[in-house]
Amino acid sequence: MLGVADNLLRLLNFCFLVICLAFISTLINTQKFHISRVNYCMFAAAYGIATDGLYGLLANFWEPLAWPLILFTLDFLNFAFTLTAGIVLAVGIRAHSCKNVRYRERNHIIQGSENRCRISQAATAFFFFSMGIFIAKMVMSGINLASNGAFTTASSKFGRRRRHGGGVGVPETSGVPSISQV
Repeated sequence: MLGVADNLLRLLNFCFLVICLAFISTLINTQKFHISRVNYCMFAAAYGIATDGLYGLLANFWEPLAWPLILFTLDFLNFAFTLTAGIVLAVGIRAHSCKNVRYRERNHIIQGSENRCRISQAATAFFFFSMGIFIAKMVMSGINLASNGAFTTASSKFGRRRRHGGGVGVPETSGVPSISQV
């Protein structure tokens, strides 16, 4: 089972990614022509929901999925995809005032609509919020990976502690002498 902080960050990030998905699907639904940047943003949001939200839910119930190496790798990929989606959308809209008619008419993502302008700016912000959460989760996963190993789950950590007796006057079961026996 994953930690409480990890699950809370996953829940918050799931909400951010669902908001991104809604914004990007609105942009796709109202577009006049194909825009590959918007389609990539849809991929990044859907991938984040699948690998962070759904995989995290499964990792809480089935411990082999909670290996630190897998979680770190997925957090890194999600960080890279959401960072790229935020940058791609920000560069595509060039972030000016949505009241500026000349700006709206010349932008191929906004396509002259003030509503599309506001939606794309909000989607950019939520992609960057999600990216920040993925950085925090990646640091947490990296610390867990460095301290516990690549394929360690919670039950194997506790099981290892129970196997090694230890303590003063208590014989060890693994055959390795304690410092008091040396």
